[in-house]
Amino acid sequence: MSTRLSEALKGFKAPEGVAPAKPVPFEETDEYREMRRQIIESRLRKAGLRGTYAEAACSVGEEAYRRAMDGRGTYLWGLPGRGKTYAAAAAVRMAVMAGWGARLVTAKALLDAVKAEWDGGEKGTIHRAKRYRLLALDDLGVERPTEWAMETITGLIDARVASGLPTIVTSNFSLGELRDRWGGMPGMRIASRLGGACERIQMGGVDRRLS
Repeated sequence: MSTRLSEALKGFKAPEGVAPAKPVPFEETDEYREMRRQIIESRLRKAGLRGTYAEAACSVGEEAYRRAMDGRGTYLWGLPGRGKTYAAAAAVRMAVMAGWGARLVTAKALLDAVKAEWDGGEKGTIHRAKRYRLLALDDLGVERPTEWAMETITGLIDARVASGLPTIVTSNFSLGELRDRWGGMPGMRIASRLGGACERIQMGGVDRRLS
């Protein structure tokens, strides 16, 4: 500001009866609200929530989140289109809004990311998955039940249980069906771990994608 302008402003007096405008707190400005919106949107994307999942809200998801607050997981199972992933997304969204480190990822995508590390992809996939305060592992049982896949998933679940970290799992299969699908000791082990760590909720109703 020039000296002349500065001196002129010092001598300026508001007209009688007109109070000078009070500065608006930054937290109440449109600029702040837009900045906050972008930050939240970025956090939701990093948590694996996009599109309708970034706005997911339902009672089953709320219950899963409250259960997670107590350190217990949830196993959501049922036929396709019954809202399992949506409920898991709702719980993850609530966790993100509460400031938790949380993530929604399909079991297949997680395994693909681990495989990509062998070809120079981003490292630390399983390490991060073991440490999220809330992990939602979607569509368990869709992946090919190879020995490596079963060991990787079971190791992840074991590590989270040992650390007292809740996991939400969605699947088209009941725990008994998942046990039989994986077969043998690996199947019994994963079913036992999930049964002990998670509340089992069967999602019924019609296929929401077709209704």
